[in-house]
Amino acid sequence: MALLLNPLMDPASTIWQSETFQLFGKRTPVPRRLAWFGDEGVNYRYTRLNHLASGWPEYLLALKVQICERFDLEFNFVLLNRYDHGGQYMGWHRDDEKAAAPVIASLSIGDTRRFCYRQDPDVKAEEINLTSGSLLVFDGRCQHKLAKTAKLVGPRINLTFRYIAQASR
Repeated sequence: MALLLNPLMDPASTIWQSETFQLFGKRTPVPRRLAWFGDEGVNYRYTRLNHLASGWPEYLLALKVQICERFDLEFNFVLLNRYDHGGQYMGWHRDDEKAAAPVIASLSIGDTRRFCYRQDPDVKAEEINLTSGSLLVFDGRCQHKLAKTAKLVGPRINLTFRYIAQASR
């Protein structure tokens, strides 16, 4: 489905942001690049940063509609995470912001990367190799990460569809 490959094959069509966040009193760079889209005015706030949506590009809106219809879910925001190599990652975290619904639809495009998840830090993590085109629907309140790898891997984009309550504005 060529529609899915647009942000990876034509990176110029997406404006990628580099962010930093506060961790233990120190500004820390986010180890990946980001872009976001969604219903006009929806704000996904996490790590004390606002991500205000100003609409949907046509190819992402069509993709969102397909996913919503297929799984009978509602999403109004998508966060795109771009990992250019194996050293870019996402550490253990939970997507449990008050304004965000717990269900996430996570679509992988590009090189295969290992996704890990666990219910509790004391429980052994499960691992999944996410190949291009993988769509994982899960509860974001469970801990999860995209592991670093020393393997030579090319770019990967993860599209994380969420429903954000309007109260998060």
